[in-house]
Amino acid sequence: MVIDWKRLFFMAAATVWVAAQAFGTGKGTTVYGAEYYRSPVGFAIQLAGNVGEIRSGHFHTGLDIRALQGPGSPVYAAADGFVSRVGVSPTGYGHVLYVTHPNGETSVYGHLESFEPRIARWVRSQQYAKRSFRVDLYPASGQFPVKQGQRIAALGNTGSSGGPHLHFEIRDAYGRSRNLIAEGVFSVPDRIPPTVSRVLLYEVDSVAGAPRRRLRQAVAVRTLPDGTTQPEDSVLRLHGAGYLAYEVIDYKEGRSNTMGVYSLRQTMDGGRHFSFRLDRIDFATNGYVAAFVDYPENRRARRTSVLRAYVSPNNRLASYGPERRLGDGTIRVADSAERRVETVIRDDAGNATTLKFSIVRGEPMPETEEPQGRGVMWWSGAQFRLPGATVDIPGRALYESMVLEAGQDTVAGRPVVRIGSEDVPLQRAATVSLAADSVPASRRSKLVVAAVDDRGRLSSMGGGWDAETRRVTAQVKRLGCFAVAADTLAPVVTAALASEGRIPAGQTVRWRATDDLSGIVRYSLTVDGRWELLAWDPKSRTLEYVPQRAAAGAETRHRLVVTVGDAKGNVTTWKGTYIW
Repeated sequence: MVIDWKRLFFMAAATVWVAAQAFGTGKGTTVYGAEYYRSPVGFAIQLAGNVGEIRSGHFHTGLDIRALQGPGSPVYAAADGFVSRVGVSPTGYGHVLYVTHPNGETSVYGHLESFEPRIARWVRSQQYAKRSFRVDLYPASGQFPVKQGQRIAALGNTGSSGGPHLHFEIRDAYGRSRNLIAEGVFSVPDRIPPTVSRVLLYEVDSVAGAPRRRLRQAVAVRTLPDGTTQPEDSVLRLHGAGYLAYEVIDYKEGRSNTMGVYSLRQTMDGGRHFSFRLDRIDFATNGYVAAFVDYPENRRARRTSVLRAYVSPNNRLASYGPERRLGDGTIRVADSAERRVETVIRDDAGNATTLKFSIVRGEPMPETEEPQGRGVMWWSGAQFRLPGATVDIPGRALYESMVLEAGQDTVAGRPVVRIGSEDVPLQRAATVSLAADSVPASRRSKLVVAAVDDRGRLSSMGGGWDAETRRVTAQVKRLGCFAVAADTLAPVVTAALASEGRIPAGQTVRWRATDDLSGIVRYSLTVDGRWELLAWDPKSRTLEYVPQRAAAGAETRHRLVVTVGDAKGNVTTWKGTYIW
């Protein structure tokens, strides 16, 4: 047997870190590994996503296990325990099970096709009792006990899933998602180190009393024949203060799916300067991923992630190392000094990429037109008043202080209110209020605040008419361009099979449902006047009903009524007859 000493050392180091750091399990807490948990599937684990991968607005919190045996393949309990929570949702985890274990941890199984029959019957009874497809249920601790290796569900593609797979998590006793590959609970073939494609150097100065961050250099990184990497320019130049960011991507062996990296350690002149490790993902602070990445660059990246070696002041993530107590990652260069930088980026299997370069004093950056607007402090926020519009940004909404400009503009012929840009994320929602006095009273209930992109396309931010302020008001988690829009069109509902059709045994009845702006929020079905369970899958825009057939007897004709409504009260009713 060949012993992979590098991997063993890495796993041991990861375990020590997890046991010792406050971000991990806490001092003296047992780390439960492969001796406690088994695989939730009956085939070799191949990953489509890992813990810590950067997703839109959050870190990914589990392992996405590829469906090597297809949808419907068995899902097994990872350890003894009991089903503590069951969910059914058109979005998110879709059909999901939570199993609580005697060690205080909970395993999570998401995007399931179906539950084990006993659980499925109970869930269905609750859906009928509540007259709702979407349910979030908490069975009693003794209601559904499970044994390790017991089949509890079938793998599927429900909820916000891009293809059949099992989303699997183990959450510790504090509710944080564990990094299961880094901690050695499971392993997958992986000898591929992370790829670094660019090093970015930002210079920071001050404008209007707020910091201004400008990209000074973006240097491509090349991989040499011996496998080592280096920036194409090994000497970067910084005039005052600044920080670094790294554009990275990682893969598993034989897979094209992108993965997130596990850790980054940046030293300066041989001393510790900045680091992070993604051991546990805390759901309470998961949204701070917008400050973890270089948000504008990350928005434009296609498959890579752009990670900042800098901690913004409004960043509550606990993933940063002990250097966080000493500084935020800011780099300063004296007139004659050369700062030697070494950065090591690791994946969850311990594969590492090392970069070495220097930063020296450079000339001042060329003066550009200073940004117009007001300096907004991250801790206090600001209110912007414009003719016919108000934007309130609360304290702790911005991740860092910056200059923001607000004004009126036109995009693709549509009048808009512009505040900052789409490159500015928010941790707390801002309030956008827009005048709409010219809209007839009969249409005001249909109004929303819409975000307008640079091509003039609208996306609803929700909200509605406020009779007291006589404005349309909405809460938004991003800045950019906004306008008032009216949603007066009802959803469109189209049956997959024409009315009077026959539904063979084993087949379902389906409808396609679409909406132009505010989105579908209500859907219901009656069959022969009785409420029946109607499933909704937003990603495929499909409503689906499983006909309830008599145990025996001739086929009969059934009258079906489907009602679909959007967020502004526009309703479509489809009526038809099917035979089964």
